[in-house]
Amino acid sequence: MTQLDRLHQEFHVLHQKTRQGDLFQSLGDLMADILSRAAPQAATTVALPDDGETVLEKIKAYSDDLEDSVPEENISIELLQQVVAQLANPLPQYRDTGAFFFLSYVIQNDMVSAEQLRWLTKYLISDEQLFAHILEPENDAVYQRAFSMLILSLLLFVQRTKAPFLGVKEVDEVIEQVALYAALERDTRGFIGTNGWAHAFTHISNAIAELFLMPQLMRADKLFLLASILAGYRELKQPLVMGETDRLVEVVIHLANQHQLYADYLLVTLKIWRKDIVTQQPKQTEAHWHQLYNRSRFFNAVILCGK
Repeated sequence: MTQLDRLHQEFHVLHQKTRQGDLFQSLGDLMADILSRAAPQAATTVALPDDGETVLEKIKAYSDDLEDSVPEENISIELLQQVVAQLANPLPQYRDTGAFFFLSYVIQNDMVSAEQLRWLTKYLISDEQLFAHILEPENDAVYQRAFSMLILSLLLFVQRTKAPFLGVKEVDEVIEQVALYAALERDTRGFIGTNGWAHAFTHISNAIAELFLMPQLMRADKLFLLASILAGYRELKQPLVMGETDRLVEVVIHLANQHQLYADYLLVTLKIWRKDIVTQQPKQTEAHWHQLYNRSRFFNAVILCGK
């Protein structure tokens, strides 16, 4: 069993126990224990797309057809596959203003069939896409992971506001994949040099916000997602300084205002974080201070949300 398989299995068990009502206050500590045993891995080569210009030309040709009012009824699956692969491209003209803008347009304007939406969701939450190089030091796979979350948030918006295209089992799979990803991501970079935005934690918050807004989700599912994103944040030893914490707190406070269950869990978590700060021996390391100031920013954002 690989380390990722073990993490999947252990988080699945926690999810089921949360649904059964067996876990509440201890959920965050149990997740922390699992995450503490996730051993970092050595850096490996990240495979990046090298056909960005070709795909950009195909996007332009399709867009020109739209202007001439002669597009295909739906985007072809071949073009969809080629475009979504560019989400892994470090260069923003292919990833951001290319693939992301185009996918956003065709998804929001109903140019993608329900079958294609299901395929796209399954592709984006696959282990190969969402967890690529995630246990390794900072690397270029962060664009693939982060932009998968961003497009997933659009797909979940469509699922919530238009005709649902995912079944119950498929939504369950989304919940577990997003929860584990939120707990494991450690690349906190926002805007990266000439490559533009990665912003993984903002994109995570956007996707989880959509899941929180789904009325058909059980409270236990939302609690599990809440615990996962807070558990991941608790473990961060890298700084979040480009608005990610503000967005996360906005999403969390909105959920806490929906039901006392979530407010109680948030309060329990913040008390644990406070206890960590008070009881842990001070460590004169960069990681320790990033962890301390991340939590301080979280506390301050919660206070501002309450005003």
